[in-house]
Amino acid sequence: MNFYSPATGIVPDAPVATAQPPRLELRDLRKRLGDTAAVNGIDLQVAPGESVVLLGPSGCGKTTTLRMVAGFLQPEGGEIHLDGTLASNASFALPPEKRRLGMVFQTYAVWPHKTVAENVGYGLVVAGGKRAEIDREVAAVLDLVQLGDLARRYPSELSGGQQQRVALARALATKPTLLLLDEPLSNLDASLRQEMRFELRALQKRIGITTLYVTHDQDEALVLADRVVVMNKGRIEQVGTPEEVYRTPASRFVGNFVGTANLLEGTVVTVDRAAGRVSVALYAGDIATARASAGWLATAAPGQHATLLLRPEDIRFDRPEKPDQQTGLDVRFVSAAFLGSRYELQLTANDTPLRVQSRTPGTFTDDRARLWFRPDSAWVVA
Repeated sequence: MNFYSPATGIVPDAPVATAQPPRLELRDLRKRLGDTAAVNGIDLQVAPGESVVLLGPSGCGKTTTLRMVAGFLQPEGGEIHLDGTLASNASFALPPEKRRLGMVFQTYAVWPHKTVAENVGYGLVVAGGKRAEIDREVAAVLDLVQLGDLARRYPSELSGGQQQRVALARALATKPTLLLLDEPLSNLDASLRQEMRFELRALQKRIGITTLYVTHDQDEALVLADRVVVMNKGRIEQVGTPEEVYRTPASRFVGNFVGTANLLEGTVVTVDRAAGRVSVALYAGDIATARASAGWLATAAPGQHATLLLRPEDIRFDRPEKPDQQTGLDVRFVSAAFLGSRYELQLTANDTPLRVQSRTPGTFTDDRARLWFRPDSAWVVA
């Protein structure tokens, strides 16, 4: 099946740099819903073949953005461009059916009275395709989503995961240049949702289709994205690879929302701009060395306040070979929970709460212990 790249007939393994315009471009996009600025001036480009995930809490503007791209809502300001062509602004809107988009919703939205094959082929029938051609396309896309042997079944005979595959196949069958997905896995149970994340990612990589995916689930975003767009109150807080937004968050909000964050307050002692590091005297005790962004370092000075982010998995019980070169903290035990693959411990350091993930429950003497940071694990967020 090569219809995903009609210009070349080639299905790429991954996005490649080309002279093509962005598949999707948002320019200062704005939309109010009632008295709320649901989308408040966002700029974003999505390259051909790229998987971009809009991540954020409820009400942050991610679904409103997706609905404007789909053509279901019209912007009040800014522009949406598809393949270099204006799709909508405050005074113009290309109809949804003219945008060459595929859409997968949170609900499966499959017709219960139609078979799997009839559901998947519906858009092709509406477009006036010939029966033999429709049958070939439907068979091919059902094989792609591993439903080839279920073509004659009805939705009531399928599991939730299979119904969601039908919805995905229906979106792909119309040969979209951009696939939009609005929290498509949220109605599945936890184990199936985890399985489907990896299936969706593998499928997207295999066929090379450009995707814009909306979710509030951070794990889902990290698995599915080439780039994650973290949104908050109608604005973009950070755009980056999954590792960038997790390891080097641009703000306290991003650090707290993407993953579990320990936030340690302190005062800057020294600044080493060349090395991209500062040392900070922590209120929780000890002086810690932390990495920081070039922008923050440009104005950093001894005596100013700093907040360090430390992930729970980067705190360890085992004593390093050179403890004088690594930061340690004296902690007090609060509670522990066994989660199968790890223990999750609640601790305090000078009344600062800490969460630690460890393979072992650790060793405490009178409910106290000394823990260590992994090298280069602390990051300045404010």
